[in-house]
Amino acid sequence: MRQIFLAALLSIAFSIAKSQTPESLLQKVQQQYATEKIYFHYDKSFYIAGETVWFKAYIMEGYLPSAKSTVIAIELINDSGSMLDKKILPINGSTAIGEFSLPKNLPQGSYTIKAYTRNLMNFGFDNYYYHHLNVFNPETNNKEAITTNSSYTVVFFPEAGNLIGHVKNTIAFKCTNNCGTPKDIEGQVTGPSGKEVASFKSTHDGMGTFSFVPEPGEQYIANCTVASLDKITQPLPVVLTEGVVLTITRQENKTFFLLDATTVANENLVPDYILGVMENLVAFKVPVPNTTKRLNGEIPTGQLPTGILQLTVFNKANKPLAERLMFINSGDYLPAGVFINNKVDVKPRGKNSFSFDLQDTIAGTFSVSVTDADVENKQADNIVSRFLLTSDIRGIVHNPSYYFENNDALHQQNLDLVMLTNGWRRYSWNELLADRFPSMAFIDPGYIAIGGQAIIPATGKPLESASVSVLVKTSDKKTDFLMIPTDSVGKFFMDGISFEDTAKFYFTSNQTKNSKINTKLSTPGLNSIFYSIKTPLPKLLMVSPDEKLKAKLQSDYVFNKTSKFQGITLDEIKLKAKLKSEREKYEKKYVSGRMGNATKTLDFLTDPPTSNQNILNYLKSKINGVDISGGPLNYSIVYRNGRSLSGGPIQMNIFLDEFEVDAAQIATMSISDVALINVYSSGGLSGGAGGSLAIYTKKGGGSVQGGVEHQEYLIPGFSPTKEFFSPNYESASDENILNDERSTLYWDPYLLTNAQNKSIHFSFFNSDKAKKFRIILEGILEDGKLLHVEKIIE
Repeated sequence: MRQIFLAALLSIAFSIAKSQTPESLLQKVQQQYATEKIYFHYDKSFYIAGETVWFKAYIMEGYLPSAKSTVIAIELINDSGSMLDKKILPINGSTAIGEFSLPKNLPQGSYTIKAYTRNLMNFGFDNYYYHHLNVFNPETNNKEAITTNSSYTVVFFPEAGNLIGHVKNTIAFKCTNNCGTPKDIEGQVTGPSGKEVASFKSTHDGMGTFSFVPEPGEQYIANCTVASLDKITQPLPVVLTEGVVLTITRQENKTFFLLDATTVANENLVPDYILGVMENLVAFKVPVPNTTKRLNGEIPTGQLPTGILQLTVFNKANKPLAERLMFINSGDYLPAGVFINNKVDVKPRGKNSFSFDLQDTIAGTFSVSVTDADVENKQADNIVSRFLLTSDIRGIVHNPSYYFENNDALHQQNLDLVMLTNGWRRYSWNELLADRFPSMAFIDPGYIAIGGQAIIPATGKPLESASVSVLVKTSDKKTDFLMIPTDSVGKFFMDGISFEDTAKFYFTSNQTKNSKINTKLSTPGLNSIFYSIKTPLPKLLMVSPDEKLKAKLQSDYVFNKTSKFQGITLDEIKLKAKLKSEREKYEKKYVSGRMGNATKTLDFLTDPPTSNQNILNYLKSKINGVDISGGPLNYSIVYRNGRSLSGGPIQMNIFLDEFEVDAAQIATMSISDVALINVYSSGGLSGGAGGSLAIYTKKGGGSVQGGVEHQEYLIPGFSPTKEFFSPNYESASDENILNDERSTLYWDPYLLTNAQNKSIHFSFFNSDKAKKFRIILEGILEDGKLLHVEKIIE
């Protein structure tokens, strides 16, 4: 728990303006400095070298899905802090979907997944997302778990922050090894004379509490025995002469507080009010009467939402005197719904179908993983424990999902130990009162942004108050067309662009000669915006699998060494596919669907012409229905003698590599430079009734003699993603798959619901080995409710 040292507090000048109250500061935090929280749903908890780590990231702000960020950076880091792989992914609907492909020679050990947005970069490394990843590789088995560790940490936490003399104090304690694993502990507390004044023993995960009345100015020593073996001597915090003690108790499903200030003589330590805060919002404020030294009352837990309640005692100058965290579990975070086993078949390759019917009509986004329940362990963390607990406190919480398995008295008591022994991570009251806020220098990029300045080549002057035409060709052969306006000095900017891998950007303008412009880009790439820095990582060691899991992992590892799909050996696949023609290859690469469906095509790749004529003279008699007349300065190109209402001919639109040009701009172009010519009667970019003539060069874009000069940039986009392979044994295409030993039977991060469709449906085929399934379904609704369903099906 964050310590509040009252002795230091006395020396601070109480010069804070009265308007600078904790309430006004919280409002400022809520409006300008709210941070995000991240959770990852993984397909499973243990991986083999060579497998794929599938994940879906969920991003929240307070109690709602976050709308702050459009991009997330995710790093895979080894135990020495070196980055092995990195993904930069778009955030859509407060989620991001991706994967890491683990190398087959990746050494066995513990790895860390670190994730952050630009918003989180403003608040320091402690607020990033970290996840411990265990990777099994028997060929590099040099990272076996350390089952015994003589290095321990024992910490003692007075309930409200300070040990106060002459009054009863409750002290919490926590014992872990140097990797954060809890260890049982017991011992005695002795005073200066060596007399025992209290004894203690952990009751849950190395944690517990004890109480005693200390003497001011005395130093007390805890004589500890860890794991019934190792001896540790640890001093308790120094006992102060005066101060405030805040105690929380529970009785018959009610929660009470007791404020004890009977030792206080200094007016700067006199309590004035108690403030209850949840997610940066004031939940309640309890005034302390001037003459009151002891105050007790009930905390209205039934009226509060689920989450961490931060109780702080302030003096009249709005300085914090004592603080206590407690957890409120009202159950309001769970959406109502029913899990349905539509079809269960655990036989080899049997088909299974499940659904979850929500009562809420509010839209939601979800992900589901299905694994072999005989070898996959229960989740240590889940979407509920992450967003409501571990993302808001410091320190490592062992098996946080345990605290949400039940809301009985035992689980509440154990969760209160977590509150007593882990500090608040969001902010420090003293920092807020001193007006020390983050600089918020890191701004979200708005997906991918393109900006710069356009210059007219002939004059060297900016392209003022016009527009830049941008043809975008992505690595998956898709094409898009952007029109970006320029300002009075030729500057242009557009964000909200999204594509994977690397794209080619071609810049032109129809307001310059030959459509040529010079552009200077000024916007940084995603890798520059999300630069990697080594950060302190949690000290976690490889978790050793039990013998059953180790045998399964060993078998899967041998299998995966020759697998073409994760967990599946394809012993024999017969592929029946004809080879693509040169034209088909070209069209897949360079011809986008944005032009519509071609009515006619001339294929110069398959049947190259022998003529040396320019393109328009050559075409005069080659395409039925297209009438080309006139000369280089006054070409007329009409499709099917199209006439306007006034009786005049309707000219065809001319495109060169999908940039619109004038007929004069291609008049001198050699036929030898042409790959394809398509005629479009309507649809796509062909526009009006005159149709379109589209000419594609053999270079597929870029500069061509006599054509448009395109300024080209290669711009990196988001990390490429791949799809999870799920066999369909009802399909003939998968009938040759042999020896199906998938470790993850099913993974789907694309499940959605809305007011019209309130059911989540998913189906999959079993492997050859699994006898029962572990199904984990998670997600968030637009109103912030959190879905976590974990089922064992057999």
